[in-house]
Amino acid sequence: MIKGNQPPLLQAAVKALAGSDAGFVDASWAEEGKGHGRRERRAIRTAPAGGIDWPHAAQVMRIRRDSGPTRGPCTHKEIAYGITSLPPDLARPRHLAIYARQHWAIENRLHCVRDKTFREDLQQVRTGSQPNAYATIRNLVTGAFRRTGFANIARARRYYGRDDQRILALYGYV
Repeated sequence: MIKGNQPPLLQAAVKALAGSDAGFVDASWAEEGKGHGRRERRAIRTAPAGGIDWPHAAQVMRIRRDSGPTRGPCTHKEIAYGITSLPPDLARPRHLAIYARQHWAIENRLHCVRDKTFREDLQQVRTGSQPNAYATIRNLVTGAFRRTGFANIARARRYYGRDDQRILALYGYV
C-alpha cells in the first residue's frame, strides 16, 4: 500500500486513478457483504502505472471500503492506494482485491498482535540487535501459542502467564 510518507508516489497514484466511475468500468470491481454486525462494500479501481516512478510498477489501485450498520447508511469510508508489479493480464481488479484482503489478514494476524497484545510500538529498546531479538522472541511465542490451537493470543498469554509450569510444558521442559 502507498502511505503518506511518500507524497510524490501517492500524488501520482491519486492522479492516475482520478475521474468518474464511468472511466474505469473495465478496470474496477466491487463486492458487498455482511458480517460481524456490520455491512461492508469494497470497491477497487486500477490504472496502468505508466509515468509512475517506482521499480517494476505495472498497475496502481484505489481501494475504497464503506461500512456501517447492517441496516441504514454506511457511516465509515476509507480509501487506500496501492501499487503492484502484476500486469493487468495477470491480475484483474477482482484478483487485486482478493490479494489486498489477504494482505490485511496477515496484517491483522501478525502485526496487530505484535502492536496490541505485545505493545511492540511502546517498547523502549532501540539499540544494537535488541529490537530484533525481542521481535524474534515475540514471534516465537506467538507461533507456539498458535500451534497449541489458540487464535486469541491475548487469551493465550493470560492462560500461560498464570502458571509457570504451563509455559515450560509448552516448550517441552516439564
